[in-house]
Amino acid sequence: MKHITFSFIAISTLLGGCASWPDEGQGGWAEVYGQYKPNLEQGNTVFNDNVNVITNEFEHLALKLELLQSQGIKQCMPAQLLKAQVYENRIRRLISANMWQDAEHDLIIHYHGLNQLSHHFDTIRRVTQCAVLKDAEHTSAPAQNHVEQIAKLLNSDNQFAFDDHQVTPKYMGRLAQASDLIKHITGLRILLVGHTDKLGDKTNNFELALKRADTVKHWLTIYGVPADAITTLTQGSLQSFSEQPTSDASRHSDRRVEAIVLGSEQQKSQSKKVMALKNWTKILTKAKE
Repeated sequence: MKHITFSFIAISTLLGGCASWPDEGQGGWAEVYGQYKPNLEQGNTVFNDNVNVITNEFEHLALKLELLQSQGIKQCMPAQLLKAQVYENRIRRLISANMWQDAEHDLIIHYHGLNQLSHHFDTIRRVTQCAVLKDAEHTSAPAQNHVEQIAKLLNSDNQFAFDDHQVTPKYMGRLAQASDLIKHITGLRILLVGHTDKLGDKTNNFELALKRADTVKHWLTIYGVPADAITTLTQGSLQSFSEQPTSDASRHSDRRVEAIVLGSEQQKSQSKKVMALKNWTKILTKAKE
């Protein structure tokens, strides 16, 4: 009798499973892209945020491939470069067609592929010295462009919470992207200038601003940037971000770390302002000791 009961339950379960269908638009090829499905209560905010992440990462990887080309990867690994370019164009078409899930999938593959390509290129260039670029003028322009892009990444989403020196997750992503490019350019120097809003004690603000700059330096080194290439400075609450009347928004902008990226050319003509900032930070540090 028990066997009959168990058999009946098993048959009922199988039949029930066969007759159970997903809701319309939620199964098979018609499935809605769940990760990018907008929250109806918030309009398209969630959707747009994910789209921005994908497009931002694609631009970063395109810049990384451009940087590898400026370093002569075509002379060493032409077939692998062509493969990477084909994959990049594929993702560009997916983004143009608003096929976000497919673009994200291919973007992950492209990310790991470029990392592997970069490591192989470094090894081959070190062993064979195959990438000898004769046209120095041709390589200087892309290098300057990359310096500007790195500075842009380091100075985007670089605000901090009130009385806090922890890096936000969004800024953490910018630091990771910037570090990925910095490691491919030799001789870069990075100056990190910490700032606070005008609330609170001036001395405490100087210390807090320096902590913010040191925290950014910490994460850059975690992502592989040499520590000796980074100098941390502080201005406390002396330099506001904007001239607008004080408000919550303006104070939020004041709580930041400003990054100054110097290539070889900029280092030769380093401004008096930068030197003054270095001396100012040294004085504050000695006074604290």
